[in-house]
Amino acid sequence: MRELRRLLGLDERYPVTVGSKPSMSQPMRNSTSSHFRRGIKGAALAALLIVLGLAPAPSDTGSGSDLLVDYLPAYPHQAYGYALAQTRAAETQAGRQWLAAAERALLVPQPVELPLRWRGRFEAEAADALGIQFDVEPPRQVIARLAVDGDSPVEVFLDLFRSTGQGIEHFVSAAPVAAADGAAFSRELRFDAFEPASYVVRLQSQMLRGASYELSIEVQAPLAFPVSGYDRRAIQSGFGADRDGGRRAHRGVDIFAARGTEAVAAMDAWVSRVETTRRGGNVIWLQPLFGNMRLYYAHLDEHLVEAGQFVAAGQRLGLVGNTGNAITTPPHLHFGVYLRRQGRRGGARDPMDFLY
Repeated sequence: MRELRRLLGLDERYPVTVGSKPSMSQPMRNSTSSHFRRGIKGAALAALLIVLGLAPAPSDTGSGSDLLVDYLPAYPHQAYGYALAQTRAAETQAGRQWLAAAERALLVPQPVELPLRWRGRFEAEAADALGIQFDVEPPRQVIARLAVDGDSPVEVFLDLFRSTGQGIEHFVSAAPVAAADGAAFSRELRFDAFEPASYVVRLQSQMLRGASYELSIEVQAPLAFPVSGYDRRAIQSGFGADRDGGRRAHRGVDIFAARGTEAVAAMDAWVSRVETTRRGGNVIWLQPLFGNMRLYYAHLDEHLVEAGQFVAAGQRLGLVGNTGNAITTPPHLHFGVYLRRQGRRGGARDPMDFLY
């Protein structure tokens, strides 16, 4: 089979022989957006697909029976494993060792503390995988960086899993390298943690491919400061302070700045609402790409964006002012952070915990 798909590099990016596969050009989260069904034979292949997360464990496959499975490659490691199954490489000793190493990295990861810098090597002759486990206390942004120097063009899969009450589930993966990237490359993976959780990172190279690597993982506050040229020292009214004679609490922080100073996006997000209200004056709501966070900007002198627009962190949204019920105060930005919960209202959090 074309020299076993060029000694299991398998390119171009591990295509299957029928149907279409989802795009893998971006970091991806677990998804079941498109799939097809295909009959395949053999209990060994069924076991491979179960461990790769491509099919539920059957109660009785029966020897030699046809197994109907969903092809759901949610991330590059799965797509590569499926391609290995099609070449029957998974039935070789090296294939079984590669599969066992992938499973072992998730089942018995090494606990570590962050920040982390880890150097290692995958030998071509030894099927191996690295599994490390760490806890995150929210709110934090986790940044994983991987640098690879391969003996030849190689993919080193970087996958992140999250522990749940039922075990672990795939959370997000780095995009695959392009075949043209060659033997040396780097990748970065970022995600926001807004709930306490334990995570497992798995690294694994393609079969029969050697590579040295360096993995670093660090955490930081998830939001950039929302007023250009200012920092936390400009915050003069904190979260929870009394308002209206104690009838309500302050659901954000007030950042005092000169009128006309740019209010900027604290993270990449969609502009979900642009409006003028009696209390907030000129306000803007942002909704990040993932999760249930909402960011609230109020008392703006002027809007500079429209609803439905996508903004990058640091991009200007409006100008600081004192519109709404702040008309008697010096110009400032009221900045709020909300984490919504299904079936619940409110969700205001102290922005100081989120800003760096």
